[in-house]
Amino acid sequence: LVGGAVAAYHESFVAPGDERFVGLGEKFTPLDKRGQRALMWNFDAFGSESDRSHKNVPLYLSNRGYGILVDSGLPVEFDICQSTHSCVQILVPDDLIDYYVLAGPTPAEILDRYDLLTSRPALPPKWAFGTWVSSGFFVDSQQRVLDRARRIRERGIPCDVLHLDCYWQVAGAWSDLRWDAEQFPDPAGMLADLAELGFRVSLWMNPYLMTGSPRYAEAAQAGYFLRRADGSVYVADTWHGSHPAGGIVDFTNPAAVDWFAGLLRPLLAQGVAVFKTDFAEGVPADAVAHNGMTGVELHNVYTLLFNDVVSAVTEQVAGHGLVWARSSYLGGQRHSAQWSGDVNATYPAMASTLRGGLSHGLSGVPFWSHDTGGFHGTPTPDLYVRWAQFGALSPLIRFHGTTSRLPWDFPAEAERDAVDALRLRYRLMPYLYSAAVAAARTGAPMLRALLVDSPDDLSAWQADLEYRLGTDLLVAPMTNPDGRRHVYLPAGDWVDFWSGEVHPGGRHLRVHQPLHQIPLFVRYGALLPVAPPADRIGAGPFPEVTVLSWGAVDAEVTIHDVDGDTIVRARRSGDEFRVDSDGPLRVSGVAFARMDGARLPARLVCDGEVSTAVHLDGLPTVRG
Repeated sequence: LVGGAVAAYHESFVAPGDERFVGLGEKFTPLDKRGQRALMWNFDAFGSESDRSHKNVPLYLSNRGYGILVDSGLPVEFDICQSTHSCVQILVPDDLIDYYVLAGPTPAEILDRYDLLTSRPALPPKWAFGTWVSSGFFVDSQQRVLDRARRIRERGIPCDVLHLDCYWQVAGAWSDLRWDAEQFPDPAGMLADLAELGFRVSLWMNPYLMTGSPRYAEAAQAGYFLRRADGSVYVADTWHGSHPAGGIVDFTNPAAVDWFAGLLRPLLAQGVAVFKTDFAEGVPADAVAHNGMTGVELHNVYTLLFNDVVSAVTEQVAGHGLVWARSSYLGGQRHSAQWSGDVNATYPAMASTLRGGLSHGLSGVPFWSHDTGGFHGTPTPDLYVRWAQFGALSPLIRFHGTTSRLPWDFPAEAERDAVDALRLRYRLMPYLYSAAVAAARTGAPMLRALLVDSPDDLSAWQADLEYRLGTDLLVAPMTNPDGRRHVYLPAGDWVDFWSGEVHPGGRHLRVHQPLHQIPLFVRYGALLPVAPPADRIGAGPFPEVTVLSWGAVDAEVTIHDVDGDTIVRARRSGDEFRVDSDGPLRVSGVAFARMDGARLPARLVCDGEVSTAVHLDGLPTVRG
């Protein structure tokens, strides 16, 4: 109590010595939050190597089979056995406390119940799972964009989205959503040319309007910005001194919402496909909103209002609600997708970025990405390759940085290895998209901390530099330059994707992987759907899919596509391997992975017809 009024509520729970805790949003700290104190306050994180977070979610999961969700937009604090090693303490600075205990017992079941309270994740359109290539954070032009697009196609680089960062707008007038007419004299024509080449276009924007914009005075006069207590516009240093200050659009004001949406609508009508919704962590604590909320009350939920507006107008005009957001809060899984912000181009930063993705996935957000290659600085050629491999086996992938991340701006060997990683991603697209649809339906992440599928394995609760992508692939990005690392394999048998060597699970494995290969393992017995080589995905159904069997044993897989689900069943009987499919997808062939000790069948029957196993160029198959 303060002055006789409730200032905060405190709750505490006894924590056994072996209890583990995960979640709380995109946290770049170790995955197990025991010993940490987390503040639910959205920051510009200035990278990915501190406890500052762009995306806080007041939800944690315990290996004891439950979750705790605090329903508050205020700066809640979670002391996870830090000040008292046998106790979790929650401080809610409000005149009430409202929290839910979510039953499991598994993490996936907890996230499913979390979705029932807050919403299912929004599934991105299919093309969004292709490669996004950014202009980078420097001056751009219409001619440069078109040259970039043509060169991507000429070099056979798989890519579906071109992102134009800040400089599509007039410098010094960000973010008033006007094309720089000098650098982009015919944006409609440019967008049409890019569509002809098979590209969607993403534009950067944020909810702050610099005072130098011609639109600033009009918006200030109309009351579209957050204000100070004296009624004046709150001009804030949202760029931390690197660019001019500006006003913060007040999305609690319906008139401001209509005005802002009206600035976006013509761009979408021109042919822009999606917006990158940057920033939104900068509401000052002493600001005042149109609806009477204080800055403290609005600060965390502001990002939800911002992304709601952009998503809604995108849905109205473009037919989907995708945004590419940096900040988020409780319930933010209704906005796909989210990325980890401006990380440094170093190996340690890539490692902490992965921790952030795992943590955010365990907070109910399955569609996550990161700046492939790192944002600040220029990656070394080997780091560029290693990050491209990590990006290619992430839920979504975008190359972006302060300097060029275009493959041809790196040595030829690095370009080759990075592009090969993208080609593998596109081959795996039926598997990846199926995992995405499953994540949207269940709330379980695509990029799955090992504990999601092995909840009773204490080692899985601490493995924070590897993950399962979907259920059948285990990915261990190389987070140091020497090409060596330990990989923990959970229970079951795992097949080295590259060599075919079979490893028993439940143990750590020391691996040494050459630069052109990421440590990648496949669950023994998996049936992976793969596509032919392609340089774009598009929005329609897969024209054909081959299933790749790892072990030539009984298996079943559901392939999700935009036109429905297809169940593929494989049954082994002696020397016969029978594959049957039920659904709209055409299974064009069956292949067998190269692996140690596999006893291949003598007879293959596919959908009732005797067939021959196919060989897949670029994938480890046998029996060509």
